[in-house]
Amino acid sequence: MAAGKEIKKKIGSVQTTQKSTRAMQMVAASRMRRTQDRMQEGRPYSQRIEQVIGHLANAAPEYRHVYMTTRGVSRIGYVVVSTDRGLCGGLNVNLFRELIRNLSSRQADGTEADLALIGNKAAQFFRSVGGNIVATMGNI
Repeated sequence: MAAGKEIKKKIGSVQTTQKSTRAMQMVAASRMRRTQDRMQEGRPYSQRIEQVIGHLANAAPEYRHVYMTTRGVSRIGYVVVSTDRGLCGGLNVNLFRELIRNLSSRQADGTEADLALIGNKAAQFFRSVGGNIVATMGNI
């Protein structure tokens, strides 16, 4: 009899967790929809800004600002935004894997890389792996 009660209790617990999870999914979907709607509303403005900048750039093609000239890349900087804690699936792992891959390809080209790290997980990871860390920020 006691085993039956325990099983019923577990089933009830799982059902409660399912309800909570479903509610969180609905809230996340609603937020995502709202964000996508905002992005769509802002798209005409960004397209118009691109047109204006393109028009300005073509207005005086002989003028070259110092920031618009092409030059060799000898040093690059990365701003890495990670989490302070776990419970985020493979977010940090995938981020760090991609960054390490990118860093190694840049270092093969002879380019120096600086890292500005946001989040405790990034700071912890790159202290153990190594890298030129110029700034860290955590517990945000």
